[in-house]
Amino acid sequence: MRFSIVIPAYNEEEVIAKTLGSLRRLGTPRRDYEIIVVDNNSKDRTGEIARANKADKVIFEREPGTNFAREAGRKAAEGEIIAFLDADSTPPMDWLSRIEADLSEPGMAAVSGPFDYGFKGIMRFVDKAYSKHFLPNVPKILRTLFWRKAGVIIGGNFAAWNWALEKIGGLPPLKFYGDDVAIAMLLSRHVGKVRFDPELSVKSSPRRFEKEGLFATNFRYIGAYLKIYFSKEFR
Repeated sequence: MRFSIVIPAYNEEEVIAKTLGSLRRLGTPRRDYEIIVVDNNSKDRTGEIARANKADKVIFEREPGTNFAREAGRKAAEGEIIAFLDADSTPPMDWLSRIEADLSEPGMAAVSGPFDYGFKGIMRFVDKAYSKHFLPNVPKILRTLFWRKAGVIIGGNFAAWNWALEKIGGLPPLKFYGDDVAIAMLLSRHVGKVRFDPELSVKSSPRRFEKEGLFATNFRYIGAYLKIYFSKEFR
């Protein structure tokens, strides 16, 4: 099998059916990918709804945290390429084909892309500029300043060769924030290239920003990124 799509889910009964529906409409032949939902010890009907909406595999992971759930899904996966998606996100029809095109280039270990939160007006302009012009250049900037490799991965929209994830010992057992940063650092420093593709976009809910605030959320993410970038643990 070419692809395994892994969706970590905690108390996502209100959105998981929509996400699974969007995956059935992908342009890639259905025989070429499997859908794995990881119920991360939900207290609602997430697992039941995932089964009813024809996820190929629904597995249970008791340890809380997206990377624990992602790794459980990866271990159950049969695909050469593991694509990770948040439970409240819907990808475009060409999502898997674009992932395959990016990863088929020599030296590639992983690829990630932005979320489209549906912002309007000036917020949409800022968000697009951030995703198109800033995030793809972060590794180059840091390498120039500090002579240390870096990568950018958004955990709810990325894919990697399974052999590459095996090479770093699977997904690191970290909890949000910083779980996806650690993946990016380990892959870019020990395996191969990690690309941030601005066109590999998926629609997602802005609920975290609505709950925690846009600037506070980004501040926490940047703080986690820099902490892990300079950490000796991920050299």
